Amino acid sequence: MCIQIAARTSRLLRRLLFSLSAPLLLGAWAPTAMAADVAWPGLKPVTLIVGYPAGGGADTVARLVADRLGKKYNQRFIVENRSGASGTIAATVVARAPADGYTLLASASSELTVVPTIRTSLQYDPAKDFEPVAVTSQTTYLLVSNLEFPANTLQELVAYAKKNPGKVSYGSYGQNTFTHLTGEYLQLLTGTKLLHVPYKGGGDLIPALLGNQIEISFNSPAEVLSQVQAGRMKALAVLSPQRLKEMPSLPTSAEAGYPDLTARGWNGLMAPKGTPTQVLDELNAAVNEIMCSEDVVRDLQARGIEPGGGTRQAARERIDNELQRWRDVVEKVGLQRID
Repeated sequence: MCIQIAARTSRLLRRLLFSLSAPLLLGAWAPTAMAADVAWPGLKPVTLIVGYPAGGGADTVARLVADRLGKKYNQRFIVENRSGASGTIAATVVARAPADGYTLLASASSELTVVPTIRTSLQYDPAKDFEPVAVTSQTTYLLVSNLEFPANTLQELVAYAKKNPGKVSYGSYGQNTFTHLTGEYLQLLTGTKLLHVPYKGGGDLIPALLGNQIEISFNSPAEVLSQVQAGRMKALAVLSPQRLKEMPSLPTSAEAGYPDLTARGWNGLMAPKGTPTQVLDELNAAVNEIMCSEDVVRDLQARGIEPGGGTRQAARERIDNELQRWRDVVEKVGLQRID
């Protein structure tokens, strides 16, 4: 949810306070305040690092945000893909970057709330090494299959998988990612055994599904909606209690008898710990302004993506809450923590 009005009010209030206090403090304070006000982004490009290949959901949202920020500030906002290790390579790079607002993490939820519940040797702490800027988007995931897979619904998938244990393969964005754990949770809830095939992200996974290298996968509408509508893959269910607006005839996992099988991903913008509050507030206001834009809302919703926004604190609370949720899933599934 965007908070454009609140953000705009905050900026106006800062300007008003500055105009009232500047005459009194001109000699000692005004030059510093004025310099800080114009220092970011200045003349230096800003890099948004994505932990997944081009073409995936995280990359799509990152490029939209970068494009709009570039137009707003008349500055270059560059998207750099550092895919691999379930998004943790990119997260590590940003956690170690200078805290000056010029290197940001365009994150998915996996590297911040899923992988940390399994991996013990990460070189960053999601709760301590990042300053959340804002949630940039959120989406409900779909269960999809290639055209040759015999099942057409979630119930049919479960029945087929029970007759063919270990033979139905599902692709994920990588080992220990959001989509990997969703597949593990599906097996727990349905009493099935599937074969996990990890990829580097949605950009690599989709061609594999279209090429019949795997049977099923869990994907955001941004990645697969056009493919389903074009008849190049099948949608078996939306993993949510509510049907998807863009696909109103597609049954939910709850309707199929599995109300606990939900998958709701999100993307966010994060900065290294210690980034100046003024830069974080400016970025948060800018993201909310972007997500309130009618054409951005229209573009994202057409892809099955809900625009993000909200306060920095709300983003922090989401990370904390989902870390706990995925810890619970890992415990229920019985996955062992690894180095």
